[in-house]
Amino acid sequence: MRCVLRRVRYLGQLLAGRSVFDSTLYREAELARLANLFAHVDIDRWTGLRILEVGAGLGRIGDAFRYLGFDVTSTDGRPEHVDRMRYRGCNAFILDLDSVHAEDFAGYDIVLAFGVLYHLREPERFLTSCGENARVLLLESCVSDSTQLDIPKVKEKTGWRGQDQALHAVGCRPSPTAIERACKNAGFDVIRDISSPIANWSQGRFDWEPRGNGEWRREDMNLRRMWICERSSKLTSSPRDR
Repeated sequence: MRCVLRRVRYLGQLLAGRSVFDSTLYREAELARLANLFAHVDIDRWTGLRILEVGAGLGRIGDAFRYLGFDVTSTDGRPEHVDRMRYRGCNAFILDLDSVHAEDFAGYDIVLAFGVLYHLREPERFLTSCGENARVLLLESCVSDSTQLDIPKVKEKTGWRGQDQALHAVGCRPSPTAIERACKNAGFDVIRDISSPIANWSQGRFDWEPRGNGEWRREDMNLRRMWICERSSKLTSSPRDR
C-alpha cells in the first residue's frame, strides 16, 4: 500500500507540472546515495581534482561537491535540463553519453555518474571513454541479478514520463559482473563495491541478496550497486602534473 501511495504522489507531482527531479522521490534517492558515498570515502584525498558530473539531470548530486569546494562541471543529454542548471549558476553543457568520445573527458579527474549507466544503449563505450582520462569514476546504477557478462537492452519511457529515462529510448540492465569487467577493461584497476543499506531508498535497494535469476526489480524496488573505481597509475600524481 505504501508503495502505491508513493507512486500516486509521484505521478501527481509530475501531472502538476513539477520536474521529475523536483519530486520528493528524487530528493530521497539523492540524499541516500550521497550519504552512502560520503560514508565510504575520504573526500580530502581528492582535494584539487576537477569533477565532471554526467547524466546530471538538474545537477544536485554535483551540488554536494560544489558546496565542499570542488570545481564541478555538470552535463546532461537534454538541453532543457542543461538550461536549468545554467540558470542556477552551474557550469554545464550538453553531452550525449551514447556517442561520447575520450576527449569529452579531457581535463577532468573525477567522473561522477550516478543513476545514468543503465539509461545508455552503449555503456561500455561510455566506460572506455571515461578510462582514457579520469583518475576516479564514481559509479552508481540499476543492475540485473546475474553473475554473467550480461548487458541486456531494454526500452524505456518517453514523453513527459521519460524526463529521466534513456535519451534515445533504449537503455540496459547490466549485471554487476559486466560493469566491473568493463571498468577494468577501461583501465580502472582499483574497483570497490561500496553498496550498503545506507544508500537504500523507497524504490532502490543496494543490500539485496544475489539469486542469479536475472531480475532487476524485486519487491517493487530496483536492484542497484555503487562503486568507486580508480586508476592507481594516476592516483599519486598531483593535479598540476596533468
